[in-house]
Amino acid sequence: MTKIQTLPLIALSGDPARNLPGLRPASRSPAAAAMVTAMAAWRLRAVAGGSSLGNRLPPGFALCSASGPEGGGGGRSGGGGSAARPPEGPESTRPERSESPKLTPEELRIARLHTAACAAGHLNYVDPTTGYLVLTKVAHLQRGNCCGSACRHCPYGQINVKDLSKRKRFNSLFYI
Repeated sequence: MTKIQTLPLIALSGDPARNLPGLRPASRSPAAAAMVTAMAAWRLRAVAGGSSLGNRLPPGFALCSASGPEGGGGGRSGGGGSAARPPEGPESTRPERSESPKLTPEELRIARLHTAACAAGHLNYVDPTTGYLVLTKVAHLQRGNCCGSACRHCPYGQINVKDLSKRKRFNSLFYI
């Protein structure tokens, strides 16, 4: 069995460029910091020697305000937040899904990486083909709604993706 390495959660506070090891000091200008902040997580390349799975949540960290006792809050704020929202929009607005019962070997590998990352509480994992960091369902649930970026594991049916042609079509097993 392969041992999985994990990285501590990086809190991007203040100057984001300072927190990312791949950036040189010359690129730490305010413009570079804004650009780093604006990058989507799925477009970030994995740092060489980094984890094959994403960052681990700190102990006691709530994924959403509904993860406390009786779904009433919890987390670091002490509760009182709004409850997690169910997927928005009717089921008919979701992209068409391939109902193929079998996954290709690459899809199976991605499904296993995603399942392992979610089980470990990771927010992302490294796509084995592209090397990009891919947000897990855990990260999407923490966000609370669809971001509109046509993410692979979006639990909200990609309802905020404006251009319907950009909505991803994956094997139905990716939507579980």
